[in-house]
Amino acid sequence: MKQLSAALIVLLTLTACGGSSDADRREGGDRRMAIMDPSMGAGPPSAAVPVQVEPVPRRSISQYLETNGTLEAENEVDIVARTSGPVTEIRTEEGQMIRTGELLAKIDEREARNQAAIATVARDEAQLAFDRTKSSWEEGLVSREAYDTALSQLSSAKAQLESAEIQLAYTEIRAPFDALVVTRDIKLAEYVTPGTTLFRISDFTPLLCRVEVPEKDLPRVRVGQPAHLRVEAYPGERFSATVARMRPTVNPATGTFTVTLEVDGRGKLRPGMFASVYLQTDTHDDALVIPRNALVLDSLGDTVFVKVGDVSARREVQLGLRDEDSVEILGGLSETDLLIVIGQDGLADGTPVSVLGEEPQTADSPAGVKDGGPPPEAIEMMRQRMKERGMSDEEIDERLQQMRQSGGQVGAPGQGGEAGGRQGVMGRGEGGEIPPFMAQRIKEASPEELEGIKERMRQFGMSDERIDEIVNQIRGEGGS
Repeated sequence: MKQLSAALIVLLTLTACGGSSDADRREGGDRRMAIMDPSMGAGPPSAAVPVQVEPVPRRSISQYLETNGTLEAENEVDIVARTSGPVTEIRTEEGQMIRTGELLAKIDEREARNQAAIATVARDEAQLAFDRTKSSWEEGLVSREAYDTALSQLSSAKAQLESAEIQLAYTEIRAPFDALVVTRDIKLAEYVTPGTTLFRISDFTPLLCRVEVPEKDLPRVRVGQPAHLRVEAYPGERFSATVARMRPTVNPATGTFTVTLEVDGRGKLRPGMFASVYLQTDTHDDALVIPRNALVLDSLGDTVFVKVGDVSARREVQLGLRDEDSVEILGGLSETDLLIVIGQDGLADGTPVSVLGEEPQTADSPAGVKDGGPPPEAIEMMRQRMKERGMSDEEIDERLQQMRQSGGQVGAPGQGGEAGGRQGVMGRGEGGEIPPFMAQRIKEASPEELEGIKERMRQFGMSDERIDEIVNQIRGEGGS
């Protein structure tokens, strides 16, 4: 039969809704526990469940303080005009790398060049006047006052020439440092004035990321602390970072302090990107570490399954540090265990298993035949358990699909078929895999209640012969 144990749990629950005695309430609790923990009612399946196994390695695992922030450049500036005139030449575009001193654009230089030429002539005349006055002063023909006046006029002419040359230099827009052109804000022939933004340039090395950390975590953060970032543009990639500086004060309005990280963008990251930030706060070396997805989600506690021989074995584990996709095991596993990492959800102690890629061992049913699936109540319990673990609805749907594909089912995960169903149901106790409270309900049912139970069993695909066999075994009757 398909999912016989879980099906019987549900049908007996629905059939026995007529009373609300203490016994009923106790049995209702038992039924809920049977759905939450499939091993309560699951006998050994008739065919091996395909699983994937891995050894339990020892390695380092770290714990992280998770936050988020926006990337920014260490050096990012607007280049503005420092003189007036129309733009006569543009030599760079957005996205281009520029070097220190490289010419980016030119402003009409004719007026500035004329002013520089006039200042040069004035300087030359002042120089000749000073030379004559100096010679006469040395011969005693002019006073000291005349000498000082000539010297002052020469100095003024030199300063005016220098100012004119500076204004001429302002007509050439050059890069102040190596950077990438972020924006070009001017057009050819556009008239600009001092202060007009011409370009925005940014040096991406290094990139910075400022994050706000709650004050309670102040003891966990220090300068030089390692971290890493993730961004949506590159899913699955980690970008290393380091705490470069910490603001020494706490913002009283938010209760946070600012931490600045220096990020290795590897030429991929850009200022303005939103990043998920993971500050490494603790590390355990030589720890037993397993994937998070190896934890059984349809279990009440922290549980995994290991492969022992050709069957599965449940292990309650004690968890330690956790990172994004792994968890430390403090107790319950050893390095010699073969951990089941795919197909474990829905297994029970003693379930025959076969490793994916190996030929599965079946009993009475053909290989590759799968169960009809768990009842809706069991699926809902599993969904709730997954949500408690922090999984989204999309992740839950994906995980359930993986379980179906890998053969990990709720209840008895073995294959169907009449022969297989017989072997599974008759696995233990009076009534095979049926829990004691169910067997007691069938044994004590009135003829009317028994007919209702049989009808529900038919609805779950059981034949009349199989129903009579189960009922007769439990009630000790010789007839149907």
